[in-house]
Amino acid sequence: MRLRRYVISELIMPFLFGFSVIIFLLVIDLILQMLDRILGKGVPIGVVFELFFLNTAWMIALAVPMAVLVSTLLAFGRLSAAGEIVAMRALGIGIHQVVVPVLLVAALLGIGLVIFNDRILPEFNHRARVLMTDIHRKRPAVALADKAGVMIGDFKNYQILFDRADAGGNILHDVLVYSFNSDGFPETAVADSGVVEFDEARDEALLYLFNGEMHRIDPDDPTVYALTTFAKARLRLGDAGQQLSRSSSAYRNDREMDIATMQHKIAQYESELHQAKVKRANLMNAFVREVLIDSTDTKPVQSLRAVLGRVAADTRIARHKLRAADRLRVEVHKKFSIPAACVAFVLVGAPIGVWARSNSVAIGAAISIGFFLAWWIFLIGGEKLADRGVLMPWFAMWIPNVLTALVGVVLSARIICEWGVKRR
Repeated sequence: MRLRRYVISELIMPFLFGFSVIIFLLVIDLILQMLDRILGKGVPIGVVFELFFLNTAWMIALAVPMAVLVSTLLAFGRLSAAGEIVAMRALGIGIHQVVVPVLLVAALLGIGLVIFNDRILPEFNHRARVLMTDIHRKRPAVALADKAGVMIGDFKNYQILFDRADAGGNILHDVLVYSFNSDGFPETAVADSGVVEFDEARDEALLYLFNGEMHRIDPDDPTVYALTTFAKARLRLGDAGQQLSRSSSAYRNDREMDIATMQHKIAQYESELHQAKVKRANLMNAFVREVLIDSTDTKPVQSLRAVLGRVAADTRIARHKLRAADRLRVEVHKKFSIPAACVAFVLVGAPIGVWARSNSVAIGAAISIGFFLAWWIFLIGGEKLADRGVLMPWFAMWIPNVLTALVGVVLSARIICEWGVKRR
């Protein structure tokens, strides 16, 4: 019992250290990604902190398994470097007796992470996405200088493209504007330059165009094409977003659903797939009966084309639903496979730590990063293949853990064999 407590206590500080460093690195990476999206938007500092707080959920889901790997490598490396592993071997204590308590702790962590991934992570992901959407809607014309050469769709009913902008981003050159109307025919404005201004009273963005042309099609007669030149024209781009407007959304993507919701949607997709198969079979049966009854020369050919067209459309829809169901299955298995990596990383980290015989943080971090990257590549690659229907979702999500655990079992078996040989 004392040995178990001692080994587990050796893991606590390395785990906290590894967890903190990993979270720090992920936060820095998030800051670099988000900086250009929120800079200049005038977003309150409290909202910025809320956005980063909501994004810590997925960071925790990744950091816990990796911290388990780091702590296992460092703890067993220190025990081996200090000669404590040799002392245990001399006392007849096998490596399995040392590793089993760590496996139990890792399993408990994994169970907690499964609950976290199911109950907390989806809600945080949902709120983070909605908040980021609200931030994008705020002052969409502020950072135009950084969007030269890119089609901008931040404004309702307008898409804007320009070649370059002066310092400050409000004066644009070589401007192209698509205006979408309810009649279905877009109007196109081409101008030498443009100026973006804000109407503070109406909280509205205005675009003034200079020396340009307006191209439009008559909605009553699409064959009529109208070209109008202008020296100055004004476009009302709509809400300037000076105030951050918080919204809510009932829509949730696959990363924003809990396990029960995803399983319910999978059952719906499976039911719809079954109905689509029955519908295709009924169509073909009806066609065969029609051909046998009606022997005219042209109708069978026409009917065949119609039936094949409907079957092809139904097949495309069924294929889409099958892919959607597979994506949900991937997310369901991922909620279990990532926490299960805690156990797999203990299996591989313990024997490597014993062999490394080093309490160096640099060595432990280097080995951890190498193994985690390999595991992550298998996970992401498997997810992509499963989404495309190449691999079964369960196989794609669990194969990284299985391979990692097998490597750990083989390494542990070799250590046990070496200990047995040396004891003789």
